[in-house]
Amino acid sequence: MPEVSYETLNRTAKQAGFDAVGATSADPFPELVPRLQAYEKRGRTGFEYADIDARVNPKAWFPPAKSLISVAMAYLTAEGRQLARKHPRQGFHGQVTVYSYGQDYHNVMAERMRELVCLLEQEVGRHIESKVAIDTAPLVDRRVAERAGLGWVGKNCMFYTPQHGSFVFLGTLAVDVDVETAKSEVIQRCGSCTLCLDACPTGALVAPGVIDATRCLSYITQMKGVIPRDYRAAMGKRVWGCDTCQWACPENRNVLDALHEEYMPSLPPGELEFPDLVEVLQWTNKSFAKRYGHTAAAWRGVRIWQRNALIALGNTRTEEAVRFVTPFLTHDRKELRISAAWALGKIGGGAALDALKNAINAETDALVLEEIRNALEEAESE
Repeated sequence: MPEVSYETLNRTAKQAGFDAVGATSADPFPELVPRLQAYEKRGRTGFEYADIDARVNPKAWFPPAKSLISVAMAYLTAEGRQLARKHPRQGFHGQVTVYSYGQDYHNVMAERMRELVCLLEQEVGRHIESKVAIDTAPLVDRRVAERAGLGWVGKNCMFYTPQHGSFVFLGTLAVDVDVETAKSEVIQRCGSCTLCLDACPTGALVAPGVIDATRCLSYITQMKGVIPRDYRAAMGKRVWGCDTCQWACPENRNVLDALHEEYMPSLPPGELEFPDLVEVLQWTNKSFAKRYGHTAAAWRGVRIWQRNALIALGNTRTEEAVRFVTPFLTHDRKELRISAAWALGKIGGGAALDALKNAINAETDALVLEEIRNALEEAESE
């Protein structure tokens, strides 16, 4: 008999504030090995663990593990859903993924998972050895959740629960307790639909259930360094993340709203969801941290946002943006100078051309010079 029944797990998980819970053994996931090897060949993003054994063997990560508890929290609130549909028509505004509207889910989930452990300790009458995984551990949370019976992995590689669709955060809790495992498996409901693949702006979804993560805009907006030229136009006004495949999915159209206060939009409407791009360019590290440090969109720092904001301003193709972009041609960060040059090439016009011509005489970096020359050619052809 397991030490913790599913009924007990379900009850305590609800007390801790989770929307779905399940458990599976801490046995390895050998079926993942060929998938992860194929993923390696397509190109890792650098956000994942390189050690495949650690990713498929929970006990390599946490030796005492007997069971893996998978938990889910929904994050798409009614308010968040409404805000996401109201992109301002006036002014220079970027776009931020819905999962960042509220508090940083890593902190929220970790606190609730610790609470769940405390509740389970009261049930079993002993201390429980445990370890928390939320995005930052080797384990593949989606596959743990799938085996634990919470839902399925869609063709867009997102995890779905029956009630909240793919708008959920997942966490894995490894424990030294035998927990009753899932009684049934939730069947994938994608059918013949390929709307998510069709909607992907960069073709990152190369096949159903197969993603080239290096082409995914959610990754690209968070990567360090220079944004590859092929993806800049596709970014549109995105400054952090991408929800396109989720909004395209029919399974997400009638999902239940999240009710967690932590994931309610935490700033005045529009400030985070559609940030003022000109204001982004004026931020310091301190002002950025003060405004957005509590969200999951802040971990890369202000320079990543400014790089993306420059590209977004280029995608507006509005000459009024030239005066805000031009100062970044002399920034000490190379990726910002490159982004500014590209943006001015897209905008075009006399002021953009003058700024690029002045910059080419002062620039010494070969990569930046190449970008400026390309931008001049594009601006002159407009």
